[in-house]
Amino acid sequence: MTSIVEHFRLHRTLLLAIGLWPYNQSKFIELQFSLFFAVPNSFVIFQLISFITSDYTLDLVIKILSTIFFFLFCEVHHISFWINAYTVKCFVERLQYISCELKDENEIAIIKKYGNRGEYITIIITLLVVCCLIIITILPFLPWILGTFLLANESRPLHNTLIVTEYFVDKETNFYLIILHTYASMYIGTTALVGGGLMLIAYLKHICGLFSIASYRMRQTIMLNIHEEANRKNEMEMNKKLRHAVDIHRTAIEYASIIRIWLSEFFTSSFNTTYFCLIVVGVICLVLNLCQVLRSAVLLGNIEEVILHLIFAFAMVLYVFLANYIGEEIIKQYNNMFSIAYNIEWYTAPICIQRLILFLLQRSCKAYGLKIAGLFIASLECFASIIAASISYFTVIYSTQK
Repeated sequence: MTSIVEHFRLHRTLLLAIGLWPYNQSKFIELQFSLFFAVPNSFVIFQLISFITSDYTLDLVIKILSTIFFFLFCEVHHISFWINAYTVKCFVERLQYISCELKDENEIAIIKKYGNRGEYITIIITLLVVCCLIIITILPFLPWILGTFLLANESRPLHNTLIVTEYFVDKETNFYLIILHTYASMYIGTTALVGGGLMLIAYLKHICGLFSIASYRMRQTIMLNIHEEANRKNEMEMNKKLRHAVDIHRTAIEYASIIRIWLSEFFTSSFNTTYFCLIVVGVICLVLNLCQVLRSAVLLGNIEEVILHLIFAFAMVLYVFLANYIGEEIIKQYNNMFSIAYNIEWYTAPICIQRLILFLLQRSCKAYGLKIAGLFIASLECFASIIAASISYFTVIYSTQK
């Protein structure tokens, strides 16, 4: 027996910090969520106000929308985990129930291995995000720091916020309050994105573990003297193990399907759209930030803006890669059990065992993957297609600007 909850310790910390952890909900947690949800959304509103008070140009539109779409991307995760808190809780409890049913030490080791892998990914990504946030935090102060310590006679004033906003107040006088609002919105949105996204990855890693257990049970079944004349006791044991392998395989498919439904039907019912819209927001965010990186580097020579928008673009690429990478791994683990069934001499087994194996072979003819919005199947091929499309759109926009 193993505890699944221990693999979600860091996820719990991240989601608990912004009121999204589904356990121990209270009035205080609801207040905490409302506050943390209002802060980044108000920041988006103050960015939109800039369109009213500033001269309308294509460069201004790209600069403002490049940051707005990043915050919108984060807020979709924020609200979805709050509304779907019960589903998140059910996932953890169902995985815990399955782990309690495992008695074989090797099967327990398999589920632990995949759980640890999900935890390692969470730790690495969290550390990477923390480093990026530290860099973003010091960017507004970078000209002042460089001017003070390197060029003492040419220090620049400390009022560069990088992100265009309009608060209808004097920016130099209220610089620290504006920076505080910017940082709070950035930290809250990023925590929701990282905590929610990595929670899904951890779930899917455990599903890969269930598929791997199904393959292990298949191997154990085949090892029961399939090349020898089977007696009735051996035949019954093989039958039992095959049924268990099929059952755990069915359970893994069920859990993967639940997550797939969450990513499509849930977004459809809650936002009158599909998860396809989130992909569109991510692609637009990536394209606009790439445009802003090139513009800041070539036309403005502003290294602070280059770093800021490069981090935003990198975040989108990393998100899309991880989502499609875990989808590719699920496809691989799903097909692995069928490969084992294909490679055995099934015709030497008893008739009842042959029927179960042939059932598995027939089931393998149907391809499986995490299909999103009925259009995309999460895989490395899908990742390449999305990046290629983003580069194409970026090229079109850049040529238009030029």
